[in-house]
Amino acid sequence: MATNETLSAANELAKLSSHTLKEKTGRDWSEWIEWLDNLKSDGRTHKDIVALLGDHVENAWYRQKIALGYREVTGQRQLGELLSGYEAGVSRTFPIPVQKAWELIASEEGLSTWLGLLVDGRVGMGESFKTQDGISGTITVLDPGSHFRMTWKPEYWRYNSTLQVRVIGSRSKSAGKSVISFHHEKLPRAADRDAMKRHWQEKLSDLAEIIKGK
Repeated sequence: MATNETLSAANELAKLSSHTLKEKTGRDWSEWIEWLDNLKSDGRTHKDIVALLGDHVENAWYRQKIALGYREVTGQRQLGELLSGYEAGVSRTFPIPVQKAWELIASEEGLSTWLGLLVDGRVGMGESFKTQDGISGTITVLDPGSHFRMTWKPEYWRYNSTLQVRVIGSRSKSAGKSVISFHHEKLPRAADRDAMKRHWQEKLSDLAEIIKGK
């Protein structure tokens, strides 16, 4: 069972805990992300997302925080080119609790699905790896129950990008849902942003198929 400390780490976006968000708005991060996803909010501007929340969140500060957190998890904090390159993000809600979601993405089956089959190295804190598809990288953050952060580079890219894979769970035991997100930064070109967004959407669909089969 995940500890409260782990759940807290897995449920913080925009420097706001899921517990506090639930107390103040009636929904935690997992529930707000699912709600906004259902309204096809990915790609909307910050202002548009805040407007969507207008009739549902009384406090303007929390509307801003929810919009920031949603854009953070979907890679939409700043569309277009950043000083460090382009970024892309995708997320999906799964009908499993956060612990099961983490076990899935950290398992051998899950890793081979979203990261690829390893031919060298391993996935551990500070470890470097290379996949069968020519992806190389190093794990820079590994917070069990919460997220991976790593460098990520195909053979044909000149520089490393940064990939974060996160699970966000609901504090409500009855909900039994969690969000898995991929946030990819420092992408070389706009075309890479579009390509990687499609790539990680496909990986989320692949993970969904694994869950269906269990």
